[in-house]
Amino acid sequence: MSRAALVILALLGVSSALSPSTYLTPGDKERLKLVLDPAWSLSDLAQVLYASAGYKHLGQEIPNAEGVCNFVKSSAGDGATVETLFLASSAGKALGCPIAASVSSIQAVSEAIREGASSQELFHAVSAATNLGVELDTAKVLRATQMALKKDDSVLSLGYAFHVGAQLKGEVGSIFERIEDAIVQADEVDGRMLQFEGGLSITALVLSGAYKLAETSNKTPPIKPDQAVKFANYLMSRKSVQLSKGVYYLLEAVSMFTNNKFHVPVAITLASNVAVSAEAPQVQVTADSATRVADEVVIISKEPLTPLSTADGVYELDVMSRGPDRGFYRLVVSVDASDSRLVGHSAAQLTFKVLTAIDIQGVEIGTADSDQVRYPNTLSAVLVADQHQRVMLRFVVRDTASGRPTEVHQAFVKITHIDSKREIIFVAETDSNDIYKFDIDVSNSMKEFGGVSGVYSIELIIGDASISNPTLWHIADLSLTFPGSIAPSSPQDFTYKVRPEIKHVFRSPDPRPSSVMSTTFTLLCILPLLLLVLIWVKLGVNISNFPITVTAVVFHIGLAGILALFCLFWVQLDMFSTLRYLLMVGIVTFFCGNSMLSNIAAKRKE
Repeated sequence: MSRAALVILALLGVSSALSPSTYLTPGDKERLKLVLDPAWSLSDLAQVLYASAGYKHLGQEIPNAEGVCNFVKSSAGDGATVETLFLASSAGKALGCPIAASVSSIQAVSEAIREGASSQELFHAVSAATNLGVELDTAKVLRATQMALKKDDSVLSLGYAFHVGAQLKGEVGSIFERIEDAIVQADEVDGRMLQFEGGLSITALVLSGAYKLAETSNKTPPIKPDQAVKFANYLMSRKSVQLSKGVYYLLEAVSMFTNNKFHVPVAITLASNVAVSAEAPQVQVTADSATRVADEVVIISKEPLTPLSTADGVYELDVMSRGPDRGFYRLVVSVDASDSRLVGHSAAQLTFKVLTAIDIQGVEIGTADSDQVRYPNTLSAVLVADQHQRVMLRFVVRDTASGRPTEVHQAFVKITHIDSKREIIFVAETDSNDIYKFDIDVSNSMKEFGGVSGVYSIELIIGDASISNPTLWHIADLSLTFPGSIAPSSPQDFTYKVRPEIKHVFRSPDPRPSSVMSTTFTLLCILPLLLLVLIWVKLGVNISNFPITVTAVVFHIGLAGILALFCLFWVQLDMFSTLRYLLMVGIVTFFCGNSMLSNIAAKRKE
């Protein structure tokens, strides 16, 4: 990496210490254009408006402009609704083919501006009237808008009201005062973004309306610079929107941020192969610091960047003249601008890395004696080793820029059996002198090799995120002999395949007791009841005073039914079925028993 360049975009991007740098790239614009293209089938007036306005913001030429214009004009004929007039007139304005105001359209728009209409209806009517060149009664519109906000003061309703006020002439302070009420309802996300509940369309609607109303009122909107940056961050996070309506609102808000009198967020980013800027105000860019991430070593402090004469808004910083070590660096950049509108331009953090080439030197490999080999050659002789020997490898990795030994993230030795292609990976580690060493005892490594004798290839793998020439080097071949050698196994297939479907098997129900056992148990349960009846007979119980009423009879039948239900639960029903039946029988029994006891108590009082 010979240079690090920075892009300053005062158009569609945002950045500061709040968020990563981002902006609408030409690729983003092309993708957004593709989202709008289906509208040119001319089947939906709303889609035509979104596409026409979107193409205008993107600076694209509208295909078949005459046919689109005729479609828009035909949609605004007699009998058109106010919403249709709004869509048609707005699309015509974007296309550059104004819609003529007919008597019926003027009447429809005038009647729609009334007390009792919603903010959205007023927005459609006022926008249609403005596009058609119809004079508006500001006082009447303000009264209707205030009435609408009394009924509905949601963020969406406020957003429409801001757009209504922005199109009026005269004093609109009563609507301007509501901007602060809307902004305080924004939700903060991760401390970097602000958005309104409802997503992109509502956020863009409120923002564009607030700034347009502020320009109409010639007052600074109650939006802080850091809030403007956070709103812009949210808009940029939604630049992958897939709906034409979303593209329309996104471009409306982004264009507003580009061309307003108050806040223009700035993007500070590492330069790519293309950079876009609509306007390049006079700015001075300073690198506050450049710090190596690994150890916080500062290599640059308060260094001005040099503007490039070949591209507006592009500045460069010669990093390599400082002789930085390879690795990742954090660059903090600030922009001092004569244009007070620019916001989000201080302490922007960028990350870059310095790449360097490495050279592998001092390579020694062998068993008893070491042989030297230079990259990228392979040792001509095959090394031979058995269980009584060791295989050793030594090498040094040097930074070609500084000539000093350096450590890398990945230093592996791959040993592959020539016939079976079975691979064993070992890690090479450094000593105190920054020399990489690899040493294996053949007898102790028999398990790793599976006891398979034969010829193995030895390859060195060197890799790191900050080196420009990662290396895979076939150093030598090694003939290993193990005692009681095992034949090499055939290659195994480790291809991922669909596994069998997991089918849940419920636990089989416990076996029911035999009929003899259940019947015997039932009789034993009934026996106390039979004994009770026999004792009653022996004592001569008088049942002549039994109340012959419906509730008394039903109560006793209910008790008998509950007992019968318990018996059925034992021999046939499950718990849930029993509870369901018990609930129905129990409710009837309860009310009948309560009525019976109340009647008995009343008779005793008499």
